[in-house]
Amino acid sequence: MRVQFQPALALPSAALLALSLLLGAGCASEGLEEPAPQGDPNPSGGNQSSAGSGSAAAGPDYRRQDYPAGPYGVGLGSTLEDFAFLGWRDPVTSEYDLERMETVRLSEFYNPDGRSDVKLIWINASAVWCTVCRAEMRDINIQDIKGTMGPKGLQLIETLFEDNDSLPAKPLDLQKWGQVVDHSIDFPLLLDPGFKLGAFFTSDATPLNMLVDARTMRILDATMGYSSDYWERVDEYLSKL
Repeated sequence: MRVQFQPALALPSAALLALSLLLGAGCASEGLEEPAPQGDPNPSGGNQSSAGSGSAAAGPDYRRQDYPAGPYGVGLGSTLEDFAFLGWRDPVTSEYDLERMETVRLSEFYNPDGRSDVKLIWINASAVWCTVCRAEMRDINIQDIKGTMGPKGLQLIETLFEDNDSLPAKPLDLQKWGQVVDHSIDFPLLLDPGFKLGAFFTSDATPLNMLVDARTMRILDATMGYSSDYWERVDEYLSKL
């Protein structure tokens, strides 16, 4: 069953951002430090699987070996395409170093046969301008979601698609987003400047929170916005896998 949430924040137009209330506060454009201009790092999809310069794969590498065949889709029950992103599998160990960014594929988290402990994959799409996205990241830290649900089989993946000016996110944006004191990110942290995950939005509200069955890579749930009881619902999904 799809989890329903009250919309959090409308995506920005060229003129202004629409505001909504969430957790007692509305979303507004409130950015990190202005990033220095850089090129678009978005890796191509398809069969690319090489890691970035100066990086090394962590643990067994199952990429592209046996990912479910298409057709792929964007609706509930559809098989998720094996997207590739630039970022860090382990940003803390990589020290959020821009020189150690690497290509990370969703197929690395595919677990059809118990090769890992992952049962459920949570994929988030956030933007720097989205204060609700920041509230969600803070909540993840406060509730220690990785520490409490990771042992149950939850894999967290965070993606960043836009900067504070609603332009494609750049490596420096990702670095700063991951190191913000009250929501420092210690799980896969990835860039999505081409907004690959945009196809999964069903309303103009951020963030996107998607749940994927790691055994089949089928989409179980996709919600826009964020509610403080969201993780209780995720725990319910975990208990059924």
